[in-house]
Amino acid sequence: MTLAERKTVAYHESGHAVTGWFLEHANPLLKITIIPRSKGSLGFAQYLPDEISLYTKEALIDMIKVALGGRVSE
Repeated sequence: MTLAERKTVAYHESGHAVTGWFLEHANPLLKITIIPRSKGSLGFAQYLPDEISLYTKEALIDMIKVALGGRVSE
């Protein structure tokens, strides 16, 4: 993994984390890494999901925003 790739992954994963931090209905962040842990995965952000089976419209929209936050930050 080149230095430029690591930098892009770091921006991407931090984008998920920062986006989730500022959204009211997003799940709390549990762990984030920029080190490749498995084949095909460059890094990941892991969240602590709520123990509910039905989400509100606001919660679903915030989940979409967090998912897209990585691409936007790149």
